[in-house]
Amino acid sequence: MPILSAPWPRGQVVLTRYHRQGELRGVRPSTVVEDGDDYTLLWLAAGTPVRFPRHLDGRPVRDVPLAERFGVPWHTADDTWTGTSVLVLVRPRRWHTVQWFFAPDGTFRNWYVNVETPAVRWAGGLDADDLEVDVVAGPDRRCQLKDVDEAEAANAAGEVRDEWAARARSEAEQAIADITKGVWPYDGTWTDFRPDPSWPVPELPANWNQPVPGYTGAGLL
Repeated sequence: MPILSAPWPRGQVVLTRYHRQGELRGVRPSTVVEDGDDYTLLWLAAGTPVRFPRHLDGRPVRDVPLAERFGVPWHTADDTWTGTSVLVLVRPRRWHTVQWFFAPDGTFRNWYVNVETPAVRWAGGLDADDLEVDVVAGPDRRCQLKDVDEAEAANAAGEVRDEWAARARSEAEQAIADITKGVWPYDGTWTDFRPDPSWPVPELPANWNQPVPGYTGAGLL
């Protein structure tokens, strides 16, 4: 995670953004919980305005059959993060983020491992390419591998290169092994997290689509 900015102070709002094929496909304003050399911890609050991906014809991408979904341009549209709040752990040079999902009453609901290229850091946030494969695990550490069909379709359409697809599969397998063993950070750490009550729900800043010069996903690693 190249450091292109000074450490962010607790409470600052930064962006987590997802790309694919040079297109910006998702933007989430999040509040900094901790930021240091070993990791960055962010809070995505329910009710936060975000940019969610849309297909070429404007449909939400999940509404588009897999045979049509990939290999054509996407864009983003205004939306709102609803239903849960999420604590997100981003570590340098890791091909995934770890996310803690919390119910509206603050109860820990599940871990979510989002497989993605290592984050590239800029002054306003963190950028990565989403590789489609995910792992979901409840408090009992029973794991579910998600969206393998989507990952295969994106790979077949040429959106995810073969070496990234192979890395995504191995990354998911390792996450399942770590969760099952209960190693950090799946050992109960942050399952009782509560945000600072003084933090407002972030707004989407005007620079949400600011380009990062030379960003090419894992090409910057």
